[in-house]
Amino acid sequence: MASGTQDAAPQTDIMRPPPAPGARAGAKGSRAARGATSPARGKDTRSRGSAAGSQVKKAAATPAGKSLDRAQHALDQAAKTEKQLRASLKKHSTAASAAKDDLAKRGRDLEAMKSQLKIAKKSRKRAARELSQAPKPG
Repeated sequence: MASGTQDAAPQTDIMRPPPAPGARAGAKGSRAARGATSPARGKDTRSRGSAAGSQVKKAAATPAGKSLDRAQHALDQAAKTEKQLRASLKKHSTAASAAKDDLAKRGRDLEAMKSQLKIAKKSRKRAARELSQAPKPG
C-alpha cells in the first residue's frame, strides 16, 4: 500500500505545479510531504531511489514525456547526421584540394612542354636554314 501511494505521488508532481509555500506550511504532515518530494533533504533511501526511477519511467508514459523523448531522439539523430556530413565534407574537400593541386601541376607541366616545343621549333628552323645555306660539296 505504501508503494501505491509513492507511485501516485510522483505522477501528481509531474502533472501539477507545486502548491504555494504558505499553503503547505499549515498542512498536517507537511514535513513528511516535503521530505518525500524534495531530493535536497539528503536522506536518500532505497525506496526513494526506486520511486525516482519509476518517476522517470512514468514521465515517458505521459504525452509530454513522449514528446520530450521524440525531441531528444530527433536531436540525437540530427547530431549524428551532422557528424557524418562534416566527415564527408572533410573527405571530399581533401579530395577536391588534391584534384586542384594535380590540375595545377599538369598546367605547369603543359606550359613547360609548350616552352620546350617553341625552343625545339626555333632550333629546327635554324638548323634547316643553316643546312640550306651551307655550300654543297660538289
